[in-house]
Amino acid sequence: MTNTIDSAIAFCAKESPVTNSTVIDLTELTANPETYDFFTFRPNLKKLMLCGEANTEHICILWYTAPDGQVGLHYHTMTESVYTIEGTQTDVKGTYPSGTLYFNPPDSGHEVFDSSGFFILAYASPPDFAQIDAIESYTPVQINTANLNQVETYPFVEVQDSVQRYDVPLDPEGGMSALFIKSASLESYHYAGNYLLVLEGSCTINGTTYREKTLVVSNTIEPQTYQVCATEDDSCLLLGLSFTALGKTATFGK
Repeated sequence: MTNTIDSAIAFCAKESPVTNSTVIDLTELTANPETYDFFTFRPNLKKLMLCGEANTEHICILWYTAPDGQVGLHYHTMTESVYTIEGTQTDVKGTYPSGTLYFNPPDSGHEVFDSSGFFILAYASPPDFAQIDAIESYTPVQINTANLNQVETYPFVEVQDSVQRYDVPLDPEGGMSALFIKSASLESYHYAGNYLLVLEGSCTINGTTYREKTLVVSNTIEPQTYQVCATEDDSCLLLGLSFTALGKTATFGK
C-alpha cells in the first residue's frame, strides 16, 4: 500500500500540545503503580486500560504482582503486541526481557507463565479463552528495541532528511501496524497512530519535549496525528503502533 507523502515540510510547532491522548512516564508508573487505576484482571495480575474496552480492540498495561504470574491458554483472532516495560514475560516461544517487543499473528495462541513486571499490550481483538482449538502453528515477530542500530537486521529507510523509519513486517490482515522512527531532524514528521513510545533520546511531540520511557497513547481506538521531531540537543528513536493499515496512517510534511 502506498504511503501518503506531502512535499511541504514544516518545522515542529512550538505550541501544539498533545490532545485526545494520555502521556505516561513509564519510569514513574513502575515506581508507583498504586497511584494508577489498575483493576484485577486475573489472580496476581492487574490491568490498566488506556484506550478501547476490554471486550474490543484496546491498549492497556499489564502488571504481574507476583514473580510467577501467569495467564491461561488463550487464542488471538487478530494481532497481539507486547512490549516489556520492566521485568520478563515467558511463554512456550521464549522469554521476553525488558525492552523486548513481540507480535503474535492472527490465529495464534499461548499460555503465559513465570512472568513478572509491567507490559504494554495492544490487542486488535481481545484474547479468547474459549476457542483454544482454533490456535494454529505460528512464529512471533520479535524485536530487541535496544539493538535497532543493526542496519542489516532492521533496514531503516530514509523518508525525509535525517528521518528514517523501519516498518515491522506484520500480517496485513491482523488489524495492526507498527514502525520505528529515527529522527535527528527539527523538521516535522507526521505520524497517525494509537501510540508513540520514546525509546531513546528526547523527542518533540506536538511541541512538547519527552524523554525516553515516555508513552503517548490515544484516548480512543481512532488514530491521532502526532507531529514528531528531534530536539535541538538530541536525536530520538520512537516506536509507533496503529490499529489501521500503515499506508493510511504514516505521513510526513504538513
